[in-house]
Amino acid sequence: MANSKRKCKNCNERVREYIVINNVAYCSFESAVQYANNNKAKGAEINRKSADKVHRDKKKTFRLSDTKLQHDLTQPVFNKLRVLQEKKWFTDRGLEPQCISCGKENMDWCCGHFKSRGAQGNLRYDEKNTYLQCNRYCNMALSGNIAGNKTTRGYAAGLLVRFGEASKDIIEYCESSTAVKKWTGEELQAMRKEFNLQIKELNNI
Repeated sequence: MANSKRKCKNCNERVREYIVINNVAYCSFESAVQYANNNKAKGAEINRKSADKVHRDKKKTFRLSDTKLQHDLTQPVFNKLRVLQEKKWFTDRGLEPQCISCGKENMDWCCGHFKSRGAQGNLRYDEKNTYLQCNRYCNMALSGNIAGNKTTRGYAAGLLVRFGEASKDIIEYCESSTAVKKWTGEELQAMRKEFNLQIKELNNI
C-alpha cells in the first residue's frame, strides 16, 4: 500500500489505497483478477478471430482450386443468362420464343447446347453453341434432340430455320472447335460475376 495516488490499471480510477502486482497498480485484488480475466478473454477472442480468418482464407482458396465446384456454380448462371438473351432476341423481333429443336412455343425453357458439355466442354459457355430449348422434352427426354425425329425437326434444322445460310457457319464453328479449354477457378469466378451483371441488366430492361 502507499499514500500517493496511482491509477488502477483495470478501472482507471486514481486511488490512494492500491496494490502493486508486477509493477502495475490496482485498486484492489479483485480488480487485478478482473483485469487479468478480461485481457485473457480479449486475447482468446483475438486468437479466435485470427484462426477464423485463416480458416476462411483456406476455404476460399480450396473452393477456387476446385474447378468442378466452380463449373457447378458458373454453368447455371450462364444458362440463365442465355435463356434471357434468347427470349429477348425473339421479343425484339415481335416473335414468340420457340424451341430451337421442335419449334414449340410457351414451354419450360432452358439453355440447350448444340455440342454437349461432355463432348466439347470448351463450348459450354459459348453463345454460338447455346440456344433456347424446351427443357423436359427436347433437352431432357431427347438428350438435346440434335438430329430430330418423326415429329420434330431437330437442333441442326432449327438453326437453319432461324438463321438461314448463316446456320452453316454456326454449325461449322461448333463442329471444328475441338481444342481443349481448361478454366481456372479465378477465371470461372470472374465469368460468373460478369454473367450476373448481364442478367441484372436484362432484368432491368
